[in-house]
Amino acid sequence: MAKVLVLRFSSLGDVILTSSILKPLHDASFDVYLMTYKEFAPIFEDSSFVNVLPVDKSNMFDMAKSLTPDIVIDLHKNIKTFILKNILKAKWFSYDKKSIQRRFCVWFKAFKNNIFYITDEYANAVKPIVDIKNPKPYLEVKDERLERFVSSKPVISLGVGARYHKKKYKYFKELSELFLNSGFEVRLLGDKNDDTDAKGVSYIGKLSLIDTLACIKSSKLVIANDSSITHMARAVGVRVITIFGGTHPCFGFAPKPDEGITISKDMPCKPCDLHGKGVCKYGDYPCLEIEPKLIFDKAMMLLG
Repeated sequence: MAKVLVLRFSSLGDVILTSSILKPLHDASFDVYLMTYKEFAPIFEDSSFVNVLPVDKSNMFDMAKSLTPDIVIDLHKNIKTFILKNILKAKWFSYDKKSIQRRFCVWFKAFKNNIFYITDEYANAVKPIVDIKNPKPYLEVKDERLERFVSSKPVISLGVGARYHKKKYKYFKELSELFLNSGFEVRLLGDKNDDTDAKGVSYIGKLSLIDTLACIKSSKLVIANDSSITHMARAVGVRVITIFGGTHPCFGFAPKPDEGITISKDMPCKPCDLHGKGVCKYGDYPCLEIEPKLIFDKAMMLLG
């Protein structure tokens, strides 16, 4: 059985998306390993199709010297993996980051009509060894973990956080109230740095990564910013509505049509930054002025 080592160190959403090739590689009878930063490793705790090698910046090169993979799949493609290529003597594949296309999407707004998906590019990287049709993230959650999140009401989970302000939807409070008034249980998800005035059962900063995944899997629908919560929902097969502020689906991180929908206010200044960094030159992020009722109505349509 050939050993395949996949490299993706960060960030959490990107690491989750590597799962779109991990299980297909396992199903094709490869012995699959993933090297990632140790803070992201727990997301794979219940997944049986991959062996995770947690590292940090201080020990990744030493660990690599002890590894003997037959094939390496580089899904990070930066200076760290360039160094690793000289340590790991193996057949090497890497993906097309679409760096120029994504930057053109910022510089020349006409390019934002060119939608692609990072998961397809990951699949293209491994096409010489396994042909993956319609690649999508996939993570497993054990039944006993799901039991903690059983509810008598239909659950809507709101991913209220994001790393940068240009990605943070303004009206989760009003949106949460619409769902609560319609008989749903609303759950609020995020890390300890995420502040919100939204209403509902707050799990913000209270759950491990794998328990967050279980909470999401117990939901009927997830509504989230352009953040890792979106990709968690995709990975457990829960439909997601992703709200794009200063970023845009043309960067490759939107859910596919069979995974959910995107809501993105069309403005001539969008997208303004590849990662959503910086402050809005117009002051108050008009790209995030999206009526909660519009999102609620879209959600009800998805729920049937």
